[in-house]
Amino acid sequence: MARYSASQQQDDGSWYYGEHPTQRWIDNFHTGYNLCALKSIGRYAATSEFESNIQRGFEFYRNHFFREDGAPKYFHNRTYPIDVHSVAQSIITLMAFKDLAENSVGLAQTVFRWAVEHMWDENGYFYYRVLPLLKVKISYMRWSQAWMLLALSTLLMVDGEEGTTKYAEGAKSEK
Repeated sequence: MARYSASQQQDDGSWYYGEHPTQRWIDNFHTGYNLCALKSIGRYAATSEFESNIQRGFEFYRNHFFREDGAPKYFHNRTYPIDVHSVAQSIITLMAFKDLAENSVGLAQTVFRWAVEHMWDENGYFYYRVLPLLKVKISYMRWSQAWMLLALSTLLMVDGEEGTTKYAEGAKSEK
């Protein structure tokens, strides 16, 4: 399965969501899943077979899925909708590959700050989605809150990255 996935990677490092012609979009969180899966398979199978796929894919990911202010884009070629799952998977992916690019931890922190500023409700949950003219303020336990909990715990688990922990604690006390 990993070899098949790697063979479906485009020359620019991206993957289509699906194989059917109606599924030819490239999105943030599925690209993140692919990257994290290939990394895990490589680690557990003790192989470096997918390293070039990971390198190309992570470069594409960093270069196409983030606005300058840290907002994670849903699609590689347009921003909206900004979905909380893209936020969460962005943090998870950036932290998983923090050794591939020196700005990965900083970008993950920027994504987190953006989410707190634009998707956090004072009642203690993250909004589902941001659109150009409105916010969808629904709290979905599995889609929104569970993934953000995983992302935030991933962000806090960075060994030796004291700034990450300080920022997360500071954001918690401010909100």
